[in-house]
Formats: sequence, C-alpha cells, structure tokens
Amino acid sequence: MILERIKKTFEFQRSRIKGPVPLWGVLNGIFILYPLVFTGFWLAGLRILKNPALHQGLIITGIVVWILNLVFLLDLKRGILTSFGTYLMYLTGHVYAIIAFSSLSGDHSFISLKIFLPLIFAIIVVIVETCLVNLDSEEILSEKAVKNIYNFLFGPPVILSLCFIFLGIIGYDYFMGWGMSLFFMIFGPYLYRTWFYIIYAYQHRHDIEETRPIKHIKVNPDMISNREFDRDRFSRKVTKDD
Repeated sequence: MILERIKKTFEFQRSRIKGPVPLWGVLNGIFILYPLVFTGFWLAGLRILKNPALHQGLIITGIVVWILNLVFLLDLKRGILTSFGTYLMYLTGHVYAIIAFSSLSGDHSFISLKIFLPLIFAIIVVIVETCLVNLDSEEILSEKAVKNIYNFLFGPPVILSLCFIFLGIIGYDYFMGWGMSLFFMIFGPYLYRTWFYIIYAYQHRHDIEETRPIKHIKVNPDMISNREFDRDRFSRKVTKDD
C-alpha cells in the first residue's frame, strides 16, 4: 500500500512535466545565477571550509560543471544534456550559495544542516503527498490537496525566509545565512523532480523533426518573362460599366 502511494505520487509529479528544462532556466543558470554563486564561494568560501585543498577542489569542480553546460548547449534542441547540466548546476550551486552566504553573514555554524535542508524538505514533501494520494480516483492529487500543500508546507518557510532576509538587510547579518538557507530549502523537491525533466527529454528525443535544408529550385528566366504569358488573357477588359 505504501509503495503504491509512493508510485502514484511520482506519477503525479511526472504527469505535470511537459518538456525538458525550459530554455530561460538553462540560460539564466549558465550566464547569471551560477556565475554569481560561484564567484561568492570563490571569494568567501575559504572562511568556512578552512581547508585550501577542499576549497580549490570545489572551485575546479564548479569550473568543470560550467564548461560542461556550455558544451551541453549543443544538445539544446533535444534538451537531454541541458536538463542534466542544469541538475549539476543546481547541486553544486546550492552548496556554493550556502557556504557563500553563511560566510558573508558571519554565521559559520550548522553548515551541514543548511546544506541538507533541501533534502530533508524534499522527503517531507514526498511523505505529505503520499498521505494525500487518492488511490481510488483517476485524479491522484485533488486540486484542493495541492493548494493545501503549497499553502501549509511551502508558505511558512517562504514567509520565515523573507523575514530573516529582511533582518539581514537592515543590519542583523546573522539572520541572512539562515534566511537564504530556508529560501533554498523550498527548492528541495527539484532534487528529484529535475530527473523527470531529464527522463521526459530522453523519451521524446525522437519526436524532434530534423531540419532539412531548403532546396533551391532553378527557374528559367524565360518562363517568368512577359513572352510566356498571354497578355490579353490576363489583362482586365475595361467596359462601360466600369
């Protein structure tokens, strides 16, 4: 029974996927979001890690992931590699962002907890959705159940994170690290939902029509000259009624 509910939950999540990771998400990740969090980690990460070798290794990993995503843009039409590359950016970018904001806020405690908050939240979401699944109906999760999940499960962390971020902005730097950690936690379900984008792109890889080059047809210039047409036939006769 429990396995059936979990299966139905993932079927519901998968049914909401209509394509690979959107183009705007891929490009924003490659050229805006990922460079920002990576730069912050590069500049401030060593204060948290206090291990130059580990810091250097994570920097090299980030550069490799970014270059791979540039290469994956060649597969933009199918979206398989770009979706997978976005997933890699999400995993590494999350770690970089948590470490960077914690370092900037001066709060160096509970780093491991902050990093694993999205995983914990994703598990909680799956458990709640599994409990709300209706096995006797074609509608796996009712519209009301989905609204309740977003209102009561996602709502409080969003409000709390915004309050903490506001406190950090007005001078209470300690709260900035926790505010951003709670904000990133909200995206925890994408730890597994992104795989649905990858699977969708792979299953529909043959649906994309190959672009064919336009064939240029040679036309004899004499065929379109006035000599090939009956001028009287195509000329408009002017009558008195006109």
